[in-house]
Amino acid sequence: MIKIGIIDDNVQFTELLKDILSTINEMKVIGVAHNGMEGMELIEKKKPDLIILDLIMPFSDGLSLLKNIYEESITTKVIMLTSIGTDEIITQAKELGASYFLMKPIELSNLPNMIMSICSDSVLQKTTLEKKIHNTNNDDKLELKISDILRSIGIPANLKGYFFLREAIQMINNGSDISFSKVIYPAIASKYHTTPSRVERAIRHAIEVGWNRGGIEQLDFIFGNTVSPLKGRPTNGVFIGFIAEHLMLQKGMEIGSFTTV
Repeated sequence: MIKIGIIDDNVQFTELLKDILSTINEMKVIGVAHNGMEGMELIEKKKPDLIILDLIMPFSDGLSLLKNIYEESITTKVIMLTSIGTDEIITQAKELGASYFLMKPIELSNLPNMIMSICSDSVLQKTTLEKKIHNTNNDDKLELKISDILRSIGIPANLKGYFFLREAIQMINNGSDISFSKVIYPAIASKYHTTPSRVERAIRHAIEVGWNRGGIEQLDFIFGNTVSPLKGRPTNGVFIGFIAEHLMLQKGMEIGSFTTV
């Protein structure tokens, strides 16, 4: 969705422009301003992807607003409109970052395609970056939750198996193939420059330490009646699977049974 701001002192023209752009599914007019001061406030508060900016306006003209945008390194794209475009003004507008300079009266039917052309790459990059940030934040939160569970069970952070366990649980929680010998152990081994068999043994050792040191109440909370200190230690796959499932259930998610290949 391309977010658009309209800054023009002609009220009838802004209403017409808003009506036309509002019919385009990929676009949304998020604000209208009728002078440069209101326009700068609109840009700062609503952060449009693109503004349609008139050159001549009261209080602060289009070039002054464009200069503010340029000096503050605002990435909003600009289509500038005018009825008195000289070569000098056009050159100045381009130097200040205007994407297009259109002479009034403009052909409104061509405007949506022009906006799509200007914004397609920048909006895609912005969306991709937002997703990456969101995913990174989610991964950080998940890692903290896993760390809290492992420590509460009694697995100390100085063990290699602690880090390997955390990686394995995170992989499953993020939808990785749950074949331990074919996918998870080799992936962790590659990341930590070791071998899959050493990863398996380190995880096994960490589970044994935690099972001997962990509180029964915490073990029961995560594993329920399926396993307990009295029934013996679970396999690597069962241990990792139950913690991953515990985390998913906390988020209201459902997962199928885990294999322990």
